[in-house]
Amino acid sequence: MVKATTDGFDYNFFKKVTVDTATFPEDCQVFINIRANVMSFSLINEGSDVVEYSFNGNTLHGDLTPSTFSESLVFENRPISKIFFRAPSGGSPVVRVEAWGKR
Repeated sequence: MVKATTDGFDYNFFKKVTVDTATFPEDCQVFINIRANVMSFSLINEGSDVVEYSFNGNTLHGDLTPSTFSESLVFENRPISKIFFRAPSGGSPVVRVEAWGKR
């Protein structure tokens, strides 16, 4: 039998965010706290409205547009800790965020 790992630090992250604002909020909706030398993450728009994202809360860094290639993005070897989202067209789309790291 293999038991759950409960010692040490977890190098994985998962969160679903409901985006309900048309502007980037003052506080980030996602804070990824993975201590790793190499980190990658994915952003997946599970809704039907465009979601825009920023890594600093000021600058638009990209969008997740449903039914296009940008609906789901993977960022390899890009360490970030904060992500801000906005839904410029309204609605309340859901963004799935997953991250993983290596020591």
